[in-house]
Amino acid sequence: MTSTPFKALQHRNFRLLWIGQLVSMAGSMMQNAAILWHVSLLVEPANRGLALGMVGLVRVVPIVTFSLVAGVIADARDRRRLMLFTQTGMAMSAALLSWIAFAGVTSVWPIYALAATGAAFGTFDNPARQALMPTLVPAEDLPNAISLNAIMFQTAAVVGPAAGGVLIGEFGVPWAYACNAASFLFVIGAVLAPRCCSTSSRRSSHRPRRSCRSSRRTSCTLVLAAMVCCHLHRRSERYSPAS
Repeated sequence: MTSTPFKALQHRNFRLLWIGQLVSMAGSMMQNAAILWHVSLLVEPANRGLALGMVGLVRVVPIVTFSLVAGVIADARDRRRLMLFTQTGMAMSAALLSWIAFAGVTSVWPIYALAATGAAFGTFDNPARQALMPTLVPAEDLPNAISLNAIMFQTAAVVGPAAGGVLIGEFGVPWAYACNAASFLFVIGAVLAPRCCSTSSRRSSHRPRRSCRSSRRTSCTLVLAAMVCCHLHRRSERYSPAS
C-alpha cells in the first residue's frame, strides 16, 4: 500500500484549514517582525534593548497565565466556535495595531497591550486547533496531518518575516499589520466552510466532563501534595539543630 507525503491534504476539511493556517501563520510571523521594528523606531537608542525585551515579556505573561486552563476549555467547549472567537480576537488586535500605526501614535504601551492581547487569544487558539485536527482526517492519516502541520509552521516561519521585510520596506509598518489582520479571514473562512467539522467532533463533545473531572482531581492532588511538602518542611525546620 503506497502512501503519499501529502495524503492528508486529500481530505477537504483538513486541506481548507491547512491552507488557511499557512496564510494566517505567515501573517502572524510577519506581524512579529513588524512589532519589533515598530518599537525600535519609537524608542530612544539607549532604551531600545529594554523596549524590545518587553515585547517578549508581554507575550509570555498571557501564555503562562492562561495555558493551564486553555486545554481544559478547548476540551469542554465547541472547538470550532472557540477557534472563531480566538481568530476574530487576533484579527481585531492586528487591525488595532494597524490603526495605531496609521494614526502615528508614538507611545509603545498600546503596542505592548495589543501584543499581549493577541498572545492571550493565541493561547486558547492552539489547543482548540490541535484538538480539532483529529476530527478532520481518518486515524490512519493523522500522522501525516501532524507532519504537514509541522511543515506549515516551518514554512510560515521563513516566508512570514521575509514577506514582512519586503512589505515594511515598500509600504510601511501599518500595512504589515493590516495584511496580518486580513490573513485571519482565511482560517475563519475554513472553519465556517460547510462540512468543516466531522461527526467525530460531535461524538467527542460527550467527553469533556470526564476531562474536567480528571483536571479537578489532578488539581486536588497537586494541592494536597503541596500541603504535605509544606508540613514536612515546617517539621524539618522545627527539629533542625540551631546554628
